[in-house]
Amino acid sequence: MIKDLNQEGRARLRALITKCDTGRTGKGTPYLSLTLEDKTGQLDAKFWNLTEEQTRQYKAGQVVEAAGDIILHRNAVQLRVRHLDVVPDADILEFVREAPADRDTMDRMLSGLLESMNPGVYRDITCDLIDQRRKAFLTWPAATKNHHNYVGGLAWHTLSMAKAADALLPLYPFLERDLLMAGILLHDLGKTEELSAPMLAEYTSEGNLVGHISMTAGWIDEAAVRTGHAGEEDKEQRMLLKHMVLSHHGKLEFGSPVMPMIPEAEMLSLVDDLDARMFMMKQSMDATAPGHFGPRVFALDNRMIYRPTQFGEQASAAADNGKEKRNDGGTQA
Repeated sequence: MIKDLNQEGRARLRALITKCDTGRTGKGTPYLSLTLEDKTGQLDAKFWNLTEEQTRQYKAGQVVEAAGDIILHRNAVQLRVRHLDVVPDADILEFVREAPADRDTMDRMLSGLLESMNPGVYRDITCDLIDQRRKAFLTWPAATKNHHNYVGGLAWHTLSMAKAADALLPLYPFLERDLLMAGILLHDLGKTEELSAPMLAEYTSEGNLVGHISMTAGWIDEAAVRTGHAGEEDKEQRMLLKHMVLSHHGKLEFGSPVMPMIPEAEMLSLVDDLDARMFMMKQSMDATAPGHFGPRVFALDNRMIYRPTQFGEQASAAADNGKEKRNDGGTQA
C-alpha cells in the first residue's frame, strides 16, 4: 500500500493513475510524471527514458502494475519506475480514495445537522439547496488537489467544519448558530458544479468562468424565491447568508470578493482554513518517514512538515484511554 512506502528501496504496487504528464529531459528524451493512487494515499512517480510511443500508452484513469525504486527526492517520497504495465478491466473503485465515513453515515450526519437548525430562513434555504444537490454533495471531492481531494471529500470537510464550529460555540455564545451552520453547509456547495465528477475531477467551464463562490451566492436568491423568503422582511437574513458564502476565503487575494464583516463569517473562514490545513499536514506526515521532514507544501506557506517518531501513537493511546474511562463509567476531561 502507498501509505507504507516511506523508506527507500525496491517496491511493487498496483495503483490508479490520477495524473499523467509528459515531459522532456535536458537532452530531449521523453519521460512521464505520474501521480499514483490507492485507497491509502498518493505517490509521485517518474518514468524516465521513454519513447514517444511509450508515453502514449499511459493516461489518467488506468490501473497499473508498477515496479521500481522508492527514493527520497527533496524530502518527498517518489517512485522511480522501472516497469509499468496496464491492468486491463481493473475496477478503479478499488483504488480510489474515499472519505473516512461511508456515504450513508455522512448522509445521516447531514440530516442530523439540518434538523438541529431552528425553523426559519436559514434552515429553509439550506435544506432547499442541499436537497437539490444531495447526491453530488455526498460524493464530490472538496478540491482537485491540496485538501479532501477524494470521493466524499466535500461532505466530510463540511461536516468536520460543522463539528469544529459546534465545539467552539460555547466559548462564543453571541454567535448565531443557525447562520453559522447554514454558511458552513453552503460555503462549498457550488463545487458540485465547479468540479466535473467524484473521481478524476477537473474544473468545468462554469467552474473556471464563474466559480463556486459566485454560483452559490446566486443559488441563495433562487432558493429564497422557492421557499417564500424573497420578501423585504427576510432581506437582511438573505444578505447575511450570501455574505457568509462570499467571504469564506477570508481575504480578497484568496478569491473572496469581500472579507468577513460579521463574526459568524469570520468563524466560518477560520474553521474552513483550519480543517484544510490539518488535512494537508496529516497528509504530508503520512507520506514522510518517522523522524524526518516532508517536502515543502506550497499551500502551507511552502513549509516542510516534520513527522515525529511516535506520530499517531500518543493520539491512539489517548483515544483508547478515553474509551476505557467511558466503559468504567468515567468521563473525559
